[in-house]
Amino acid sequence: MASRERHLFSDNDLSAVLEKNLNRAQTYIDSISRTQFINSDVNEIIEHVFSKFEGLPLILHEDHKTLKMDEIKIDVQYDPRRAVFSSSDRCLIAGISVVVSIPFEGDEALWKCRPSLQKMNAPCAYICTNTVENKGQVKIVEEGPLDTVGDGTELKRAIDKTIEDIKFYIDQIKDDIDTHNKRLRSHIQQCCSNRKKRLGKYAEIAKVLNIPLKRDANAPDLTSLPIKRKLVKPLPSPSNKSPEPGIREEDYNHILSVIRHEGRTFETTPKTFAKHDEEELRDIILAHLNGHYEGQATGESFRKSGKTDIRIEDQSRSAFVAECKVWRGESEINKAFEQLLGYLTWRDCKGALIIFNLHNARFSELQTKLPEAIKNSPLFIKKILEYNGGEWRFQLRSLEDEEHIVTIHVFLFNLYVKE
Repeated sequence: MASRERHLFSDNDLSAVLEKNLNRAQTYIDSISRTQFINSDVNEIIEHVFSKFEGLPLILHEDHKTLKMDEIKIDVQYDPRRAVFSSSDRCLIAGISVVVSIPFEGDEALWKCRPSLQKMNAPCAYICTNTVENKGQVKIVEEGPLDTVGDGTELKRAIDKTIEDIKFYIDQIKDDIDTHNKRLRSHIQQCCSNRKKRLGKYAEIAKVLNIPLKRDANAPDLTSLPIKRKLVKPLPSPSNKSPEPGIREEDYNHILSVIRHEGRTFETTPKTFAKHDEEELRDIILAHLNGHYEGQATGESFRKSGKTDIRIEDQSRSAFVAECKVWRGESEINKAFEQLLGYLTWRDCKGALIIFNLHNARFSELQTKLPEAIKNSPLFIKKILEYNGGEWRFQLRSLEDEEHIVTIHVFLFNLYVKE
């Protein structure tokens, strides 16, 4: 952890920093190999570059702030309110130091940046950072002689004012970054369009010359461009209670979109995938999920535990579970739900139940039977959404605590192949 006290939000112009980010994105697009660019979907390139250069604002977790107080000695030699008669360079008396620590997430460089809207005086604080985890703490320090601090009201007023100013600057930075991100996406789209036009021009010239292009023997194999997404994990509670792992709604929906895409791929070529059992189908989905998410960055990853489940774990408890099953009748659905809900015991947990039809020719009947079987479960609360094409989302009670409500998204994929 590195720490230093300074005036925050003062050193660099945020608009200039964000402008450089646009230039870096353009340079990166131009650095993508011609072969990679031509053979990649342009939308995938856009998403990849955006995920790499997207601005992420600071997030202050004020609800997790902590307090530390220490006895100190304060020099009042030059305090104009005191009549100090001493030949010494210092006159030390009893004092108090109050340190308020507030966790934050985000790029520590933003603490140095001036947003477009500022106050007359920037706040002062220590910034302690962990560059590996991209997290840290803001430490606000107030000190005073014991004989003048009274009941602490003035200390509290000063600390509250500093927190208020910090939150003001963070809000302004977020507004500037949100505006930048909208501009960044348009900028990336334009840069990709320009690069595509240039490569098209090169292709026209090569066609006119009618001479075979020499292949680069050292050229790397074509691979899809990575679009890595971070799973945000809640900060520890100030109490002694263990934190509850959870995932944001946007991450949950993206996880579901990956599963949806994979399942529909199975449906388009059912002969290829129908020969697999539920565990093998699970492993294919698992591999694609881990291709989208940075398990290393957050200490979280998708993994298999037991026979058929996919999960994000935190100390062996699950924040997300996907259970894969082959349709074998309505009675098996309730068993699958009980198995799934056995993992999901926290109120903010979310999961998915993935059903594969391998044996039933009347798939339309399954689309009616499946939601009815779920509604008959004693844990059923309500259906939230119904999608076209074999998807539903439900709320159910936890097995361990009926006050805990969990969200389960259900997929039904048809892999039936007539023999």
